[in-house]
Amino acid sequence: MKKLVVLLICFSYVFQPVFAQEAAIKSLVNQGVKLHDEGEYVDAIVMYKKALVLDKRSALANYEIASSYFAEKNYTNCIKHCNVVIDVNKEFVDQAYILKGSAQDILGKPRDAVSTYKKGLQKYKENYLLYYNLALTSFNLKEYKDAEDALQHSLRLNPSHASSHFLLGLTMLMQEQRVKGILAIYNFLLLEPKSKRTASALQALDEELQKGVKKDGENSVTITIPSNKADDEFSAAELMLGLLESSKSNEANKNKSPQELFVENTHSLFTILGELKKDKKGFWWNFYVDYFYTLADNKHTEAFCHYITQSKGENYTTWVQDNLPKLEAFSEWYLKYLHKIKP
Repeated sequence: MKKLVVLLICFSYVFQPVFAQEAAIKSLVNQGVKLHDEGEYVDAIVMYKKALVLDKRSALANYEIASSYFAEKNYTNCIKHCNVVIDVNKEFVDQAYILKGSAQDILGKPRDAVSTYKKGLQKYKENYLLYYNLALTSFNLKEYKDAEDALQHSLRLNPSHASSHFLLGLTMLMQEQRVKGILAIYNFLLLEPKSKRTASALQALDEELQKGVKKDGENSVTITIPSNKADDEFSAAELMLGLLESSKSNEANKNKSPQELFVENTHSLFTILGELKKDKKGFWWNFYVDYFYTLADNKHTEAFCHYITQSKGENYTTWVQDNLPKLEAFSEWYLKYLHKIKP
């Protein structure tokens, strides 16, 4: 028993300095984080360096100093400390891969960034931000198919990640996949109806909905579909987009407002896509078409269209005041749908 007591006393003496050191490191890092959050990156780095004097391989201190170096645009030092975090392989490793890849991309080394993200994904297959960052770099490299694949992974992991929807929309438009691009942008606008990116998303949506229709005369309209879309699984929907846009000039639609026509044509598109689905499977049919068809089938298209265009200021407030039950019903349905598809 005496030997056991002696051993316990020895262990306590060994661990007390370790616990004290960890507490000191955490205290210094917390001070650094506070300074970082206040925009005082240089002072934050000073605090992190003090913590690293106590333990140069502290994952916590190395990750936080890397974050402040990134904010300071000192990307070389950022990468240096990210490498320590990755090498220690305890905490913050997935974030370190993201930070390192972002720094490499900014330094003009996108291929290195792609390699970093892929290495991270070998360990962290469930990190949607690694997929998103891989997609962003691939998009900028004009490797759109790689970007599309990464974004599909990102959205399967986090269907509510607005940036992935927006980038996927742009990625598909760059590949002349108009219907797919429109669907992704619709979803982005649902998640961000009033943000810095909303105006550009709405402009892209309007342009794509109107594309390929040329009025040749008072009663003549030409609808153009790219020749490479003949065998595309969404070719029928592509043609329907042209027909819907050309129908705006019909006598029956002349007295309707742009918003009324937007609601009607959006509803028609969602309904037609659902009817075209039949036994079709795959990401686009299961992820987007099912959702929007169900939305239309539950009669929420009007509320959806007004909600995503609220930044235009076209009588949105008035519509809400007059149709609050519709908006509430749509919100309730949407939350139930999200719960159903939650990964």
